[in-house]
Amino acid sequence: MSRIGFFKTAGCAIMASIFICFAVSSYSLAEDESRQEIQYVIKELKMLKAQMAEKEREIKRLHEEQEALRRALRQRDREIELFMSAYKDRERGPIDKEAQGEQGGGPGFQVDFGGQYRINSYTVHDSVGGEHIAASRLRVRQNIDFRFDEAFSTHLQLELGHTTGNIGTTRNDIKVRHAVMGYKFTENTRFDAGILPLSDIFHDTLFSSDWDYNPLAMSLSAHLGPGEFRAFGGELDEGDEPLAHDDFTHYGLDYIFSPGKDLKIKIGGAYLEVAAPVGGHTRPHFNYGLGVEYAINDEWGLNGFLLGSFTDNQLLGSRGDGMGIATFLEINGHVFSGDLGILASYASGEEDGSGFLPVMALSRTYGYWGYTGLLTVQGPTDTGFDSDAVNISNNGHGLTTLQIRYEGHLSSRMSYHLAAGWYGNTSVPEGRSSQLGVDLMGMLTYRFNKFFALDTGLSYARLRDGISGYYQGVYGGNSFTSRKGELRDKLAFFSRLQAEF
Repeated sequence: MSRIGFFKTAGCAIMASIFICFAVSSYSLAEDESRQEIQYVIKELKMLKAQMAEKEREIKRLHEEQEALRRALRQRDREIELFMSAYKDRERGPIDKEAQGEQGGGPGFQVDFGGQYRINSYTVHDSVGGEHIAASRLRVRQNIDFRFDEAFSTHLQLELGHTTGNIGTTRNDIKVRHAVMGYKFTENTRFDAGILPLSDIFHDTLFSSDWDYNPLAMSLSAHLGPGEFRAFGGELDEGDEPLAHDDFTHYGLDYIFSPGKDLKIKIGGAYLEVAAPVGGHTRPHFNYGLGVEYAINDEWGLNGFLLGSFTDNQLLGSRGDGMGIATFLEINGHVFSGDLGILASYASGEEDGSGFLPVMALSRTYGYWGYTGLLTVQGPTDTGFDSDAVNISNNGHGLTTLQIRYEGHLSSRMSYHLAAGWYGNTSVPEGRSSQLGVDLMGMLTYRFNKFFALDTGLSYARLRDGISGYYQGVYGGNSFTSRKGELRDKLAFFSRLQAEF
């Protein structure tokens, strides 16, 4: 090999070595860059994963806050409902509406018009004798409220009672249902006088203005210590004016206070002087009781009470005085998307009707104390087929009930009410059943707006012969709504078109 060839060969070898080194180095550099990029991507993915986890925790926290807010709102609604049930119709004058923000708070003369217009329609079938009822009837209540200044106000409610006179002008007269003069001595002390709507503090089981318990009366209510105090005196029946002891008078005291934010305690008593059916001279009747309302948690609450009664035997026509006790326990809670209520009540009784007796058994009035539609009554069934409704004691014969209801919404405008009840354990004369029956009800409500609504429903009851209707009271003696041995099936389809404002 020549020298030139040698150098050429050596040069080629050197160039090849340089190329190989460059290629290897480029590959290593590319591999390092790829590895760095992969590591960067992995790092980014880890950061995104951490951010997503943080977002999920934030969303979970927001959901928990939202659910807590919903529970708080439901609890607030329950507290408002319990408060209103305790003080229902106690002060329906314009001062109430001022407290609710419906009237201005400034001084000066103001006028307010509220009211209730409703049309009840129903068809009822009773299996005994094939009795069948079908009707529609109108009732109107119109309020006229004057507020003269910060202290003094008046409230007037006129009523056109249930009427079927539907052509030209109605045959019914317009009557005065409420006529109240109200005066506020201080921010926490109020005096009312006139034809007053009065309700008890024990779930409307004793007396209820919803069922026209509106005597000529005077009432003083005040914030006293940790609670609210009320004292009133009312005259339901004057009798013969020249005679001093042939009236029907009612005196009441009650006090509601809260020793803790979740607990309310209710204490109340009623003393009545009632003209005896024979002789006409007034004889005494007492009711007294202790109640509690307790919010178990944000979802559940309970309401219960224990009542006692004493009734002079001359009011009953019995050998001995009437005495007895009644207990009541109600549990309310939110279940799924609706509200569940379970109610149990017991009243002691005697065959001659001398057991526990509420005020309404002497006044022959009633109250919305139960869940069902025939043996107890709701607003839409408070019409021409309520004759089988009973008070908590079945007019002194005693009664045990177990009732359940479930209420919810199908949409923002439509709600439903389902209820069932068993009524029995009553003491009746020999030959009659100790059971009253079972009662089932289903109802839909469609609300056009906050003032105007339509209720439609179905109520069915299997009725035995131990029922003593509220309208008979203690003066019916051993009067019952069915003949001995009768077993009835009662079925009612009903509707109520109502404007309330």
